[in-house]
Amino acid sequence: MQPEYVLDGERFDTLKEFYAEVGRVFVGGKPWGKNLDALNDLLCGDFGLIPSEFLLVWRHAERSRRRLGYTETVRQLTLQQLRDCHPQAMIRTAWALRAALRGQGPTVFDWLVTLIGEHPNVKLLLVEGD
Repeated sequence: MQPEYVLDGERFDTLKEFYAEVGRVFVGGKPWGKNLDALNDLLCGDFGLIPSEFLLVWRHAERSRRRLGYTETVRQLTLQQLRDCHPQAMIRTAWALRAALRGQGPTVFDWLVTLIGEHPNVKLLLVEGD
């Protein structure tokens, strides 16, 4: 039987809070990078803290889809990515910001679901409610 981890979408409204929930669920509050690259490493098992294959249940996924929607995407693109991005990535990031401001393109929720989906060792189950 595969191990199961549960993220509760009622516990976070922002990407930063999502990372805190990931830290609580996966690593028991131990330090980790708290960014998309570190999440990728965590899901690959690079930290050696989680099993190689597991089920990830994301409860209250529709709530998360709304909370991690375009408002949070604009915030992340403005506060984090545009500020910290490499000059070569600035134009791509600016276009992503422009799209998000228009309510178009991938959201933070989409980034996370896509990243998780890229890991064949992780089966993601999006669930509404408990």
